[in-house]
Amino acid sequence: MRTADDFRDTVAFYRAEIQFLYDQFADKNPVMELSLPSRKIYAYPCSEYLKMLSKRDQEFVKKEYPAAIAKNRMIVFVRDNETRTLKSASFPMEPGDRVEYEIRDLTKGMRKHRSGRRR
Repeated sequence: MRTADDFRDTVAFYRAEIQFLYDQFADKNPVMELSLPSRKIYAYPCSEYLKMLSKRDQEFVKKEYPAAIAKNRMIVFVRDNETRTLKSASFPMEPGDRVEYEIRDLTKGMRKHRSGRRR
C-alpha cells in the first residue's frame, strides 16, 4: 500500500466485509482496522484502539471520531505491516452511499504493533 490509489483500492475491495463486521457492533460505533498483509478486519471500541496509537494520532481520533459518528460515518484504519504504514479513511455507514474517502497518512507516528494486543 504505497500510494493513495493503492489505499483507496484496498478499502474499496474490502468495504463489504468492513461494513458487515461494523454492522455486528454498530450500536458500539467501533473503530475499524484492516490489517495487511493478513487481510484481517478488526472492530475495536474507540477507547481500546486509542491505546494502540501514538499521542499525535490519539488526538486525531479524539477529534475526528465524534465528528464522523455525528455524520453517520465510520473510521477505518488500514495498517500495512510490510510497508509500516497506517492510514485512515472515513466513509458513510450506509452500504448504498457513495464512498467519499478522507485519507490521512499516519505512518510517522506509528508505534510497533504487538500481535498480543489484537483480539
